[in-house]
Amino acid sequence: MILHMALVVITLATAQAAYGQQQPAMTLHRAQAGELDSSGWTAARSTEGGFTVRLPLRFNDFTIADSNPESPTGKMFVVGAKSVEGLKFTASRITYRKADGAATYFARIGRGEGLQTKPQSVKALTASGRKAVDLQLSSSAAVSYSRYVLLDSDLIVMTVEAPAAHRSTAETLAPAVFESLAVERK
Repeated sequence: MILHMALVVITLATAQAAYGQQQPAMTLHRAQAGELDSSGWTAARSTEGGFTVRLPLRFNDFTIADSNPESPTGKMFVVGAKSVEGLKFTASRITYRKADGAATYFARIGRGEGLQTKPQSVKALTASGRKAVDLQLSSSAAVSYSRYVLLDSDLIVMTVEAPAAHRSTAETLAPAVFESLAVERK
């Protein structure tokens, strides 16, 4: 999913550059941050996003701000990491320009819509008292487990992606990442 988000940002940036508009600005707050505890995990706290998740790797922490007033999103606050085996862990808080933007997108995700690939599974649930949806996407080359959590006007998206050879590892680690979410503030 972060690959999908990165592709969206790159596409927006290219389109905006072509039309002379300002590209989304990325601010890297920390690179390779966090100290692994005795269990091999670290608390990945977003500097500006008001959330924390536990990750099994040191992480990068950054913000992407889209100044295009026509874009549905305003900012993305991201923490993420990638292992040498190719497992990717990301958690993003996405802000929307319209008050109902997060709820509208969340409803589409809950129906399995608006994705590049048809999900293998879509499961509605409650996570820490909030509406959430778990998705599994899979191809012969890779697998992706995601949880979308609806906040009042924002959306938190947590994703664990892996090459097909590491499918079982991703399946095991994803719930630990998802269940570790703590929302502090905006």
